[in-house]
Amino acid sequence: MKNKSKSDLSLSAGWKSLKSKSSRRPVSRPALRKKLNFGFKFSLLTILFATGLSALIWVVFLEEEMGGETLKFSGSAVPIKQIQFSSDGVLSHQWFARWLGPVRQKSLLDIDLEELHAELLKEEQITGAQISRVFPAKLVVRIKERHPVLVLRLKDKKTGFKDWFVSADGSVYRGEGYSNSRISTLPSLKVSPADLKLDASGEGFQKLSGIPYVAPLLELARRQYPDFYRDWSIISYDRPSENDPGAHILVQSKKVGRIRFAPSGYASQLRRLRYLLTEPRFSQSHFVRSIDLSHDRSVFAKI
Repeated sequence: MKNKSKSDLSLSAGWKSLKSKSSRRPVSRPALRKKLNFGFKFSLLTILFATGLSALIWVVFLEEEMGGETLKFSGSAVPIKQIQFSSDGVLSHQWFARWLGPVRQKSLLDIDLEELHAELLKEEQITGAQISRVFPAKLVVRIKERHPVLVLRLKDKKTGFKDWFVSADGSVYRGEGYSNSRISTLPSLKVSPADLKLDASGEGFQKLSGIPYVAPLLELARRQYPDFYRDWSIISYDRPSENDPGAHILVQSKKVGRIRFAPSGYASQLRRLRYLLTEPRFSQSHFVRSIDLSHDRSVFAKI
């Protein structure tokens, strides 16, 4: 066999020296997929950002062209198709539909929520309101109402007698939506004309400061002594304050002509009244002239 020459050996060694010395492994398929996904997401975010920036620049340009006039995009909005109304009182969906008026062809964007909220709170019977839009075409309205504890019957020159309602905080308001059966269960309030003062509008009345003392008595009697409460017809009061020894609340009823309460400690006074009316002398009597419970544990009664 013929020996290789030196030139052949040097050429062979040169080819070996061209072999890559890198230890880097080939990219795996999952790693390649992850890299491609990252690139796709980055490109998508870049496109979205560029689109949003372009839209903003376009809106600013149009506003400048229109002399600063605010753009409104309600022209193609869907007309209101549903109004969801709820209340914790007697006002109904029909009442709200009459109050709001026609909404035909109006969209949710045509309704000014702040203005609607303010207008609702102007109603004497309403104490709170929540209004929201549910796109594409639903208006949601929730209200809170005053609840009457007394009815105030005042003489009106045009209509004769007119009913006003009194809530637990002393507010006097013209109510709407109360049934005759509901009104008939409310005791009437007898108040001095000097205590009934006109409000700033001249059409209503200021709050009655004594009612917050009277309301807890009525609520307790209504819940725990319904037979007493149903019999109470007229409520009046005089300086109802816990610090005034002459202060009292007076109840007129069918069974007892006059029941006098101190303006605090109603639970114990009502228990004494129950005990007294179960005694034979009082239970067998068709009518009791007066019972005075306002002197601590002492009770004064006349048959």
